Amino acid sequence: MDIEEILSKNYLCYDRFTFDIIFRKLLMNDYSHEEAKDIILNNCSLSSLVLQERIYNSYYKRINIEEKISADLLKLKNEIFNQKMPKYFFN
Repeated sequence: MDIEEILSKNYLCYDRFTFDIIFRKLLMNDYSHEEAKDIILNNCSLSSLVLQERIYNSYYKRINIEEKISADLLKLKNEIFNQKMPKYFFN
């Protein structure tokens, strides 16, 4: 999938997971962190959460292609899993 297709399919970027996926794909295509950020800002509609957590707080600078999921999102995913799963096993 080329960059234009990725951006057109994900022009509504309202969650951090989507932002990180797009951002990593741009990094894998040899864009710098600043270029990837600018491409997303120019081509995507971002939620206030994404703007604050990824752009304003400069978390995008810590995203790298070696990780499949960012540390903060992995923590969130694990918290949700740990909250929901006991209900399925113990009820």
